[in-house]
Amino acid sequence: MFKETDMKFRETDMKFQETDRQIKENNLQTDRKFQETAMRFQETEKQFKETDRRLKDLGIHIGGIANSNGLVAEEYFYNVLSNTMKVGNLEFDYIDYNIKRKRKNTVAQYDILLYNATKVLIVEVKYNFTIDQLREFHEIRLSKYRILFPDNNNQKIYAAIAGMTISDETIAEAEKWGFFILTPLADAFTILNSPGFVPKVF
Repeated sequence: MFKETDMKFRETDMKFQETDRQIKENNLQTDRKFQETAMRFQETEKQFKETDRRLKDLGIHIGGIANSNGLVAEEYFYNVLSNTMKVGNLEFDYIDYNIKRKRKNTVAQYDILLYNATKVLIVEVKYNFTIDQLREFHEIRLSKYRILFPDNNNQKIYAAIAGMTISDETIAEAEKWGFFILTPLADAFTILNSPGFVPKVF
């Protein structure tokens, strides 16, 4: 009985040793997998950082293109309006380009101003004119003109938007608000307003 019990203890001990070996082996495999996973996370993090850097570079690049396109559009409309000094039935004596003015806490920048003693046409220029840009011009910048130019308060104020491309939604909204809508045509410009359009005096 002692021999049989001893044999069973030995078998049990061997089983414990085998179980312990398997646990150690499993732990090694688990450790190895954790290490591999950690390495993959590190590699993924590096890739995310590289992608983020490239996106930032691309953002700067796209921003540069957008700024360049905006300057091209402003230069174009300044040149063609300088040649005519006229929009619709309105004629002007002077034209100013890229005017920024501050009075106390009020600041605004105007792309093009066409004016004479009795009237001024404020022209907002964008390469691709969107509805949000139109609303910003209408609600903020246009209303600041009389504050910033108090000596010109006897002038009638008209407004125009000018874009190399303009969405249909923007055109419809601009006409409803009484703005001239200008877009390139050959080496000049054309007015996209409906026949019989009457510009609003602001």
